[in-house]
Amino acid sequence: MEKVLIVEDSKVFARILIRKIEDELFFNVCWASNFEEARYILEENPDNDTFFVALLDLHLPDCPDGGIVDYVISRGIPSIVFTGDVESEVRDRVWAKKVVDYVSKESPDSLDYLCSLVRRISLNKFVHILVADDSQTVRHHLVRLLTAHEFIVHEADDGPYALSVLERHPEIKVVITDYFMPGMDGVELTRQIRRRKRKDEVAVIGISAYGNTILSARFIKNGANDFLNKPFSSEEFYCRVTQNLEMLEYIQKLRETSIRDPLTSLYNRRHFFETSKDCYKRLARGEEPMTLAMLDIDHFKRVNDTYGHAVGDEVLKHVAHGLSNRFRGRDIVARLGGEEFCVLAMGLEGQQALAAFNDLRNSIERSKAKAGNISVGVTISIGLCDKPKGSIENMLADADAALYKAKRTGRNRVVWAD
Repeated sequence: MEKVLIVEDSKVFARILIRKIEDELFFNVCWASNFEEARYILEENPDNDTFFVALLDLHLPDCPDGGIVDYVISRGIPSIVFTGDVESEVRDRVWAKKVVDYVSKESPDSLDYLCSLVRRISLNKFVHILVADDSQTVRHHLVRLLTAHEFIVHEADDGPYALSVLERHPEIKVVITDYFMPGMDGVELTRQIRRRKRKDEVAVIGISAYGNTILSARFIKNGANDFLNKPFSSEEFYCRVTQNLEMLEYIQKLRETSIRDPLTSLYNRRHFFETSKDCYKRLARGEEPMTLAMLDIDHFKRVNDTYGHAVGDEVLKHVAHGLSNRFRGRDIVARLGGEEFCVLAMGLEGQQALAAFNDLRNSIERSKAKAGNISVGVTISIGLCDKPKGSIENMLADADAALYKAKRTGRNRVVWAD
């Protein structure tokens, strides 16, 4: 169960941030108002060991010098600092601690940016990046920066080895390459990558300490997506990597329009049945566990009758957003029709699956769908099946029967198939 830790002494700011994260990202949030509360949460409560990111105020009543940042990072939690202190000296000191980002509270857009960062960190654990540089010192520096953002990082010390890594790991989405390398320079490496992968499949970012307009143009003319001059700030580096990743994701979304539901952007019914068969084969052969879940919005007709279909559409998109935030990577999340959704959760079974879907159910119940000035709360009922049952269609039928048992027995619950 992924959770976000917020350490902030302002109750007003904390409540606004908690509501925004729960409503828009559907993550569970734990709040501490001072250093001692944060320490208790992380050290004394064994159930609070699943924080994937922390949002930290720099100045707390019982720790005014930013010690909370050192402490939380020492616990292995990626940390975002948000503060009203915008002094350059303070900013530089905080960046030296290898934080995820340093965000000023002075802008009203800071909450939106914080949420986008939390979402990015939650996605990064599935993103593979290759760093190619013959300098071990530079490679290790870049690896430290990238792992601070939870990326999966691969390394290569020359061009030919970088190509072999890319061949072995087709899931790599970004290649960061230096220009000067023995045997094959970064421009030639970029040219070779483009013979194998399009610009909308893998982003290449060239880097060099000898950068100039001619070198950056050479990189880009040979297929690079971006170029950075060394030395560069951590802040600029993260902005460039994130920008290139988000462009790849945007292009992927455009490419998938034929297999996506136009309202919710989830996979459509046809794509679900086309792709679920391979997942089922792995389950049937005992290669990998899998749980199929059927989900339905409780009393959805009442929402449409009370508020109208425009609000009903916002509720559907809200629930879909919660599903896509909770399940990603190799999971398949689809809208089958109306207010019915289906999830194939790879690698989940038994109690682990039950906990994951109960966590999802709770997050939907806590959050509110917004349509203009209207906020609507809904609940969902879920039916689960993690046994092969002979076919994916039979699993779906059994999960559907469990879903309607959940409906008959009170709604807003998770029920296993018989």
